[in-house]
Formats: sequence, C-alpha cells, structure tokens
Amino acid sequence: MRKLLIGLLWDLGLPAAVYYSAHGLGYDVQTSLVAAAVAALLRLGFVAVVHRRLDAVAAIVGGTFGVLLLISLLTDDPRILLAKESVLSGAAGLLLVGSCLARHPLVYTLARKATKAPDWDDRWRTDPSFRRHFSSLSWLFGAVLLLDAIVRLILIYTLPLDTMANLNPVLHLTALALLAAGALWFRKRRGAATPTRVPAAGDRGRL
Repeated sequence: MRKLLIGLLWDLGLPAAVYYSAHGLGYDVQTSLVAAAVAALLRLGFVAVVHRRLDAVAAIVGGTFGVLLLISLLTDDPRILLAKESVLSGAAGLLLVGSCLARHPLVYTLARKATKAPDWDDRWRTDPSFRRHFSSLSWLFGAVLLLDAIVRLILIYTLPLDTMANLNPVLHLTALALLAAGALWFRKRRGAATPTRVPAAGDRGRL
C-alpha cells in the first residue's frame, strides 16, 4: 500500500509541480500544460526503465498522453491536454463496468493476481456473496470513473482554461477519495456480513 501511495503521489504531483512552476515563471497555460504532459511521459519512461518493463497500462497511458499532446500542438487547443484524464478515466470506467459481463470482473482479476490466494477460485465457484462483492466493486469503481470523466469534460469546456487547470488536481484527489471510501465501505460491509466461526467441542479440546 505504501508503494502504491508513493507511486500515486509521483504520478499526480510531478505534472502538477511542473505546471505550477512553469506558470509561475511566466509561461502561458498551454506551454505549462505541455511541460506537465512531457513530465508525465518522462515519469512513465523512467518507471519502465527502472523496472525494465513496460506493462500494458503504462503503455496505454503513455500512448494516450503522446497522441493528445500531438493533437493539442497541431490544433493549438490546450483543452485537449486537460481532456486526457477524461479519456483515461472514461476508458477505465467502461472497462470495469464491461468486465462485470465477462466471466470475472476486473477488480477480482487484479486482486486475484496481487494476492495469489490459493482458495479464491473455489470461493468464486461456490460463494455467491464472494462473487457479488467483486462485481459490486467493479460496478462502483467503473461508475465513479465514468462520472469523473463526464464531469471533467463538462468543466473543461465550460470553465476558463486557467481555472480548470488549477481545478484538475482537486478532481484527481476527489475521484481517488471516492474510490478509496467505496472500497473501505465494501470491505467493512463484507466483514460485518461474514459470520464468525464458533469452535466446535473437538476444537476446544485441541486448544
């Protein structure tokens, strides 16, 4: 968890720091946003080199950043750079919601890969509440990300560019807070719904 939080701080903090530094030095919003996008791409490249691999998620994020950066420069529209988070959030949200129609929802697949618990496959087949837990989490995470993408797009093309650039990190943190709160709530609810096993008489004799 600590490693994940540090990674998120770098992913969110580095582009924001570059943007505010460039803007503070007198560069306009578009130039500052371009500098922040380049910093995000360099961050992805650095992580790929350090770990000596480029996973699919990092490749998609980096490719999206690169394409939108090029389009923004060609069209001279800095709002396209702000829209990159909406594109990524919307794509992730659709993937999460769509995975609920597949054999395994995405949250289960990722958690199964991370924990490597040997009994999860059996629990998935035999425990409806276990399946419902991960399906609900996938729906919740997907809905939050889709809502974030829609709200962000509306604000990008409604608010002044400078205002939206300053609001962008706040929207990031809000979406992450909602995802974390939802995960904790589901975890607490599942823990409360799991009955405590009462030791049998034979078990007491072995204690």
